[in-house]
Amino acid sequence: MLLRHSTWRLPGIVTLALTLTIAYPACAGIYTDSCGMVWTDTCVPFERNNEIAYNEELAASFAPIAANLTEPPPDFSNISWSDAFRETCTYMEERYAFTEWRGVDWNSLYSTYAPKIAEAEKNGDKAAYYRTLREFVYAIPDGHVLVRSTEDFGAKYADIGGGYGLTIARLDTGEVIVTYVANGSDADEAGILFGDEVVSWDGRPIVDAINATPIVWTPIKPSTAEGTLLHQQRYLTRAPVGTVATIGFVSQKDSLLHMVNLTAVDDGYDTLTRTSVFLGREANDGRAGSSAELETIITDETVTSRTLPGGVVYIAVYEEVYDAYQPFTTAVKDAIEDGTPGIVIDLRFNRGGDDNLASAFAGWFVDRPIFYEYGTFYDPGTGETTVLWESWTKPRPNRYEGPVAILVSPYTISSGEGLPKVFAESGTGAIVSWYGTNGAFGIESIGPTLPLGIVTAFPQGASLDEDGKIQVDSNASLVGGVAPTVRVPLDRDTLARAMAGEDVQLAYAVDWLKAEAMTESAEHSPVPTQKAAAGLVIPLAALAFLAVQYGRR
Repeated sequence: MLLRHSTWRLPGIVTLALTLTIAYPACAGIYTDSCGMVWTDTCVPFERNNEIAYNEELAASFAPIAANLTEPPPDFSNISWSDAFRETCTYMEERYAFTEWRGVDWNSLYSTYAPKIAEAEKNGDKAAYYRTLREFVYAIPDGHVLVRSTEDFGAKYADIGGGYGLTIARLDTGEVIVTYVANGSDADEAGILFGDEVVSWDGRPIVDAINATPIVWTPIKPSTAEGTLLHQQRYLTRAPVGTVATIGFVSQKDSLLHMVNLTAVDDGYDTLTRTSVFLGREANDGRAGSSAELETIITDETVTSRTLPGGVVYIAVYEEVYDAYQPFTTAVKDAIEDGTPGIVIDLRFNRGGDDNLASAFAGWFVDRPIFYEYGTFYDPGTGETTVLWESWTKPRPNRYEGPVAILVSPYTISSGEGLPKVFAESGTGAIVSWYGTNGAFGIESIGPTLPLGIVTAFPQGASLDEDGKIQVDSNASLVGGVAPTVRVPLDRDTLARAMAGEDVQLAYAVDWLKAEAMTESAEHSPVPTQKAAAGLVIPLAALAFLAVQYGRR
């Protein structure tokens, strides 16, 4: 459907498509034989404020393939672990939307992980089984290819339950520095300080050690090279409790190389808490096993808003669900009425949802219609992918015309990437961040259920641009997502501020808004005549006249 990312609400919508009598409502979407459902203005379904009618339209969009979507995802929970894994690989290979785009070699993946599954089954090792399944899906660079379980069978703690009492980050210069040292830790006792340069880790050059770090326990799986690199830096400093690592660092105090041995201790995932995309506040994604759990750590609300000093309006959106449109538009309308000098939209922890809603949000800021997507889905009857809908972002008549800045992160995934996509394509506002979005924009579906109640999910559909090309989803080179147009520098100053509790990315966004407001004010100021030197009065007036004439052409 139009739901993206694994909130696990998708199955209900797919069931809706299979069980509702297919109708062709004309109140918001228009059904066509050539392209399925066409939403010429994605705001309309939400402004109509009739979720039942909208769900009927979503169901109708699947009309071309609905007759072939009668079988639920297979349940392999009662067969052997090895057989279930083999059947799941076969099922995913048939339906996965990005095999060629991402260069996925299914035979190689099966050959790599099937022996580990068999060994885990032989030993009855549930932790090894679940760990291997996570390794398997993490080998596919797509944040929508997932396994979910109500428990991890102790595997996560066994792998990363220990921390070395420090965190690291790679600067724009290429240096890797210490960004946090826990009081009383081995790192603290060794005299390691913020800003010290780390040059080696367990005998490897630090860059090589980072690149070799597995990240299978991230709650939101990265899809791009920069997202992967961020989490490799975070998880390098995690290990099984009791593991000893030898760290080489250059101290700022004496500029000398020091070698120290640090032991990983149970710290309650402290170093992960301190470094979650550097928000300037703690977000314990070490304990979170999914994006849903992570969201509740941040807030239980879907949309929040407040006014910042100086009058800038801050709106955070954590998920695209039908009920989010009203509070979002209320915040925007209030900003318009109050004459706010700028709006910040925070999507850094947006886990996706309804794609049309992301497009509708954008309608409050763009100045012209923008093509949003062709939505495709796999047809099991034909074995082909079919275009099911077309959607457009259309400006609202009373849209906000001031400057807008969007905050994103590698945790901005799925339809959460839709609003930044429209901004990037239309040149609207600015996208402010240290990092780009996740790069997983496909149409996710529930896959087979495996033994021990483990559920799979993966995209069976893709989002295409106006030329019919895959958009936003990362490619085989791990390039994708939506990149910042204003990239916050990663240096000692910005990281020190972030680790001290400042939301540096928000500060950069507000600074950008202020600069835009000043520029706009200068552009709309009257032509200076009285304060200009006498000899400049006529030339300035003449230039103003010429500008008007050229503007009328």
